Amino acid sequence: MKRLLFALGAFILLSAPVAAATITGIWVTEPDAKAQTGHVQIMPCGAALCGTVVSAFDKAGKPITTASVGKRILRDLKPIGGNAFGDGKVYVPIMRSEFPVRMTVNGNRLSLRACNGLGICRSQTWTRVK
Repeated sequence: MKRLLFALGAFILLSAPVAAATITGIWVTEPDAKAQTGHVQIMPCGAALCGTVVSAFDKAGKPITTASVGKRILRDLKPIGGNAFGDGKVYVPIMRSEFPVRMTVNGNRLSLRACNGLGICRSQTWTRVK
């Protein structure tokens, strides 16, 4: 009987789905052309996830006020398997345009890849703040 219970318990543990890495939280962006960074808060937004710039910093790390603070720059993100998220859009303020985005979480790193209609892609890696 003990063997049966042990085997059943092991089966249940091994067959449980592996939880996807969490993407929710606050992430710091890579520096932009002006060496400014932003904190983007990613959180549930209806049935998907969205991200809003909650603060910005100059190259010395001092808080600054920019037009991007308060803007939703990520929308409609959904888990697409493993630690990946996609089917969403990223808004690039300097280009005033949205692009399809795919994101992958690896611990405290978030890799983003966005491509335009011509297949030209850009990537960034953000770091988790909290």
